[in-house]
Amino acid sequence: MELKDYLRILSRRKWVILLTLVVTVVVVSIGTYLTTPVYQATAVFRIAVSSGGPLSFSDYTYADQLMNTYVEMATRRPVLEELVQRLTLSRAPNIKAEIIPNTELIKITVEDTDPKLAAKAANTLVDVLIAQGNQLYIGGGKHLSDVLGEQLTQIQTDMDQTRTEYEKLLLQTPAAPDEIDTTKQALQLKQSNYATLLGQYQQAHFREEIQGSMITVFETAIVPHSPSKPRVLLNILMGLAVGLLGGLGLAFLFENLDTTLYTTEHIESVTKLMALAKIPKANKKQMLIFQDVFSPIAEAFRNLATNIQQSNHKKAQKVLLVMSAEPGQGKSLIASQLTLSLAELGKKVVAVDCDMRRPRLNSYFGLPNEYGLTDVLEQKMNLEAALQKSSYDGVYVLASGPLPPHTSKLLGSPQMTTLINSLRLKFDYVLLDTPALLGIADAAALVQKVSGILWVVRRTYAKRQAVEAARQFLEGLCDKSISLIINQAENGGSYGYYYGSPRQVLPTASPDREIDEEPNETVGVRSQQ
Repeated sequence: MELKDYLRILSRRKWVILLTLVVTVVVVSIGTYLTTPVYQATAVFRIAVSSGGPLSFSDYTYADQLMNTYVEMATRRPVLEELVQRLTLSRAPNIKAEIIPNTELIKITVEDTDPKLAAKAANTLVDVLIAQGNQLYIGGGKHLSDVLGEQLTQIQTDMDQTRTEYEKLLLQTPAAPDEIDTTKQALQLKQSNYATLLGQYQQAHFREEIQGSMITVFETAIVPHSPSKPRVLLNILMGLAVGLLGGLGLAFLFENLDTTLYTTEHIESVTKLMALAKIPKANKKQMLIFQDVFSPIAEAFRNLATNIQQSNHKKAQKVLLVMSAEPGQGKSLIASQLTLSLAELGKKVVAVDCDMRRPRLNSYFGLPNEYGLTDVLEQKMNLEAALQKSSYDGVYVLASGPLPPHTSKLLGSPQMTTLINSLRLKFDYVLLDTPALLGIADAAALVQKVSGILWVVRRTYAKRQAVEAARQFLEGLCDKSISLIINQAENGGSYGYYYGSPRQVLPTASPDREIDEEPNETVGVRSQQ
């Protein structure tokens, strides 16, 4: 399909799109209004993974692991149980911990329906992590400085004992040089070990002091004043987007399921016929006031009458059957308008209302329906008495008359053939207005008795299935001339360009009657010129 085809679909289904959009936004708005507000509080703390100086690859790896360890611990059961115990809660609120990229900062986010509780829980959770930092880091064992302190105390005691022994040996007489040298060397070794262990102890103590202050609060949580959820504007925008996409989807779904023929090209494609005439769409005002010869509708019927007359020079087609595949196509109005258009060309025309179930032709010409075709076929009245002369020059009408019990049998009878032959001799053109082809056999009974068929298809109302069924029936009529008339065709033709706005002429027949043959018929009977 081309772009214009998609635009036509959107134009036809605009109410589906609009209704889907409105319903979606209303549902989203109601859901947003009924949702319990949720408040969000955020606290930030820092983990100092280094005290300065160049860092090695192992230092970076350790820092990354340490940061992720604290993020994981913040949402684990031991820490949450401590948080619940401190705040005296029945359950822990919704907590999220994440590392702020490229920093030593960890953000703790707490969500709760109570804004004060959300802020208090965020700050308390940071306090719990700081308080348990050392225990979590060493896994609950002794500090290295404590272990080194105990070893340092033991070496100090041994070294004092060795020194005392060494001093006693120096005062002993007679002197024992070998024993003095051995004790002196032992004392020096213990002094050396003490000095080494003392250095390790000082380094471990310094490192533990650094570790004791590595977790610090960077930003405390404050009580939020507005809820973080639901996000009203975001929800409405999402509702608009979802509603629009859903509306478009439904529009194309309905279009795919809809078998209505919406374009002239579509009708010609299904019928496999080129349109002999395209009757433009008219509004209600144009239908009620009728049109003069300068209107697009009058020009369309004038062209139709001219085309029929030109085709008649090649093959005599005096008896024309005006039919449609289904009701509501506007065939009776088109039959009446065509009758007038042929009469304007100086032809003597008779319109026969063969639609005995729903007769309308008489009302279009302002004539009674007390007698007519039924009386002639049942031989209750002769043809001359049944024919009614209208107020238009050269136009006669044979109304349907009373409804007979078996219309199809009567229309297919030899009397109907005799009647058509009689009318053929009296008039230049005989137009038979028949019921819809599908569903009843009335129109089918007349098809073999006429010389040409005018098939009326109403755009935006005709269904593909009905038109295809009618086409399959008509394809078997090889000796019949079938002409397609599209009713309510797209506007925008050349008539308005050449003739301008139509001049209004008051009707001369039945000005207060309803124009429509079936609901939403589009053309009315023109006044006599």
